[in-house]
Amino acid sequence: MLQRYRARWLFPIDRPPIAGGVLTVRDGFIVEIADHADEPVTDLGDVAILPALINAHTHLEFSDLAEPLGTAREPLPTWIRRVVAHRRSQPADEPRQLRSREQAHAAGLSESAAAGVAAVGEIATPGWPEPPYREAAIGGVVFLELLGLAEERLEPLLQLAREHLQRHPSQAAECPPQPAWPRWLPGLSPHAPYTVHPRLLAEACQLAAARQVPVAMHLAESREELELLATGRGAMRELLESLGAWRDQVIPAGTRIIDYLRPLATTPRSLVIHGNYLTDDERQFIAEQQGRMTVVYCPRTHAYFGHEPYPLAKLLAAGVPTALGTDSRASNPDLDLWNEVLEVIRRHPQVAPAEILRMATLNAATALGLASELGSLTPGKRFVTTMKQCSASDDPYDALLG
Repeated sequence: MLQRYRARWLFPIDRPPIAGGVLTVRDGFIVEIADHADEPVTDLGDVAILPALINAHTHLEFSDLAEPLGTAREPLPTWIRRVVAHRRSQPADEPRQLRSREQAHAAGLSESAAAGVAAVGEIATPGWPEPPYREAAIGGVVFLELLGLAEERLEPLLQLAREHLQRHPSQAAECPPQPAWPRWLPGLSPHAPYTVHPRLLAEACQLAAARQVPVAMHLAESREELELLATGRGAMRELLESLGAWRDQVIPAGTRIIDYLRPLATTPRSLVIHGNYLTDDERQFIAEQQGRMTVVYCPRTHAYFGHEPYPLAKLLAAGVPTALGTDSRASNPDLDLWNEVLEVIRRHPQVAPAEILRMATLNAATALGLASELGSLTPGKRFVTTMKQCSASDDPYDALLG
């Protein structure tokens, strides 16, 4: 059965906005998008219809936090200590711990859905609770987080990765839309340069390439990270030593972010989380991957840590695909991706609103391998949308964002 909806504005994302546009839908899929209809329509009034938002990066385990951990502008190593303390403060007995984790993940999934998000790139620690995901109104990719500098941890971690991929079969990004949505696809997340042995990264990327799944890694997030790679010293090393996690000789002095980008480039799709301090040559390398590598910008988390101004204009000028994420409630007051859109507009007035909307929709869907189904109002894609009230302005972006 055909259904037709008219709105003051349609934002297809892959083409310019359409005033008074009509969206035709059949059986949950978009059939046509047009600037008028000769048939009866359901007029939705003064609203804008957009594709549902896609949150390219989050950690839902922290969704029970009422406010971010620590204080604004504190160094990342200090904040990581708070994260470790928070994890260690969880209930000791297994049933209570499982209930607590399930409640946190369920809260994050519900909050995301209420904010108009259809899919997330979730970084999940081993043992993540699966029931809330089976019951969620949204889908996405569950990236299993892998942390370990010690040689003796590598094989157990890789076995966990194999089991994760076996339990959650992948589908190639180019496959036609499947009959069921939402659903969850697997990915892997070697955490960051300071927590991942180079061999763990290499073998995780090989596994991802063999299974055709995406990989996400936190890279160039802080100056302390770069200092550790360059010199083997600094606050990040002190943190790792205090946690008993540092291993001499694992990260040679003079290591650079490009040394991590190269193995990521061997995977079908990779997400560079944050990328706050990428160099020009690193940005160029990412741009040369022909859309298979995406940088994920988390605007309010970036502001919370007081980093140097985010190089968004440089990324876009270099041709780097860029998506938006919320990160977690450990560094953000909520999981509302629309608030990230508004933050980017406020902090980067030189960036076109059309580009910013694309970062929260089609670019993020592409990064997660979901662009054949989500991310734009394109015939053949799923009718999974979000609506926003808009003003009577004749300019579509003023009407939506003004």
